[in-house]
Amino acid sequence: MKRGRPKQFDDNEVLALAMQVFWRQGYEATSLDDLVEAMGIPRQSLYRTFTDKRTLFLKSLHYYDKNVMDPVLETLKAEGPAINNLRNLFEIWRRSVSAPERMGCLLVNTASQVASDDKEVIKLLQASQRRGVKAFESAVRRAQSEGDVATSINPTAVSRTIGTIVHGLLGMSRSGMSAPFRDDVLATIPALLGID
Repeated sequence: MKRGRPKQFDDNEVLALAMQVFWRQGYEATSLDDLVEAMGIPRQSLYRTFTDKRTLFLKSLHYYDKNVMDPVLETLKAEGPAINNLRNLFEIWRRSVSAPERMGCLLVNTASQVASDDKEVIKLLQASQRRGVKAFESAVRRAQSEGDVATSINPTAVSRTIGTIVHGLLGMSRSGMSAPFRDDVLATIPALLGID
């Protein structure tokens, strides 16, 4: 049996390139030509490896969740005082919403574009959201046990509230916002925890 030519690319490397295209443009605005050009592979290789555009998009979302979101959440689990981990996360958010390329967050961008009946994408987005809130809540609870956040604060409620604020801010960062507007919101987030 005749074998095809061996692959000349690494799946994860080209997946990272596809993810960048979806992140910048969104699913609907991204064409197969855009993906082929960005990934630097023949169209047939894209089909053979990733099946179709939708499958590639879903794999890109998973890749983003694992390679972009997971390291951010790991910040909350670092050794040392939890309050420092929370402050480090606040700085990551500040850099994200201030970035000149204004890409926001792929998952937040997708949430604003996904059809309400797209169960597969919605399930992925909700799972990522729950994981983020849980990680933040754990860090708040640890900061409370270390005496840096008041025990009167409800960790679950404040984590859900802050997660919602940050998602909104990341979404708005794509269309631009004034620095004073952005800075007011960023300054209010730690204030919800009673920290500066």
